[in-house]
Amino acid sequence: MRCFVIWGCLCNALWAQKGVGLLFQGRFNYATLRGEPVPTALFSDAAIGLHVKNYEWGAGWELSLLWVYKGGPNEVRLPWVNRDFAPNQQTAYKAVEAGFRFGPRWKVWYPKTGLVGGYRYQSAGLSTDPRRSVNRWYAFLPLGLTVELPVQFGTTGFSAYYEIGLTNLLRRPAGTTGLYEGSKLRRFLFEVHVMWGQTR
Repeated sequence: MRCFVIWGCLCNALWAQKGVGLLFQGRFNYATLRGEPVPTALFSDAAIGLHVKNYEWGAGWELSLLWVYKGGPNEVRLPWVNRDFAPNQQTAYKAVEAGFRFGPRWKVWYPKTGLVGGYRYQSAGLSTDPRRSVNRWYAFLPLGLTVELPVQFGTTGFSAYYEIGLTNLLRRPAGTTGLYEGSKLRRFLFEVHVMWGQTR
């Protein structure tokens, strides 16, 4: 029994990885059209925020809190990550977003899934029909992989995700009844983060 406890403590220390840090994301979005008045071309945004993780015994979870920015025509627009990929398309929005991801760990590889939710407190151009309003609340299902590398102060990591929109981009049209399946966003997400804390 004593050997089992000692072995468990050693394994726990070997696989432990805990920390807090900063992250930056570039996301490339597109809408499933379904005949609705939504952007028809790819558009990108950027996000920056805080990141907490807790991995033990080869599996674990992480939480993130982000500020999302997509500048308008008269605002600061970062190259590539604040861009509309069509000349006649102009989207802009700002949002706060939280994510919960979990999964196994194998050496430096971390496959993940979870749930991401957010609230758009400003938006423009996501609906091309002024009679149709945008859903402020939204959710995504993330599917991705992280490579986490140890450094002196903790770890640094690189992630890639494909995220599937779970909520309709636009609100239900007036006068419709029953089940409404509207256009949803999907996105390719690329992330860089640094973590301070314990790592093995």
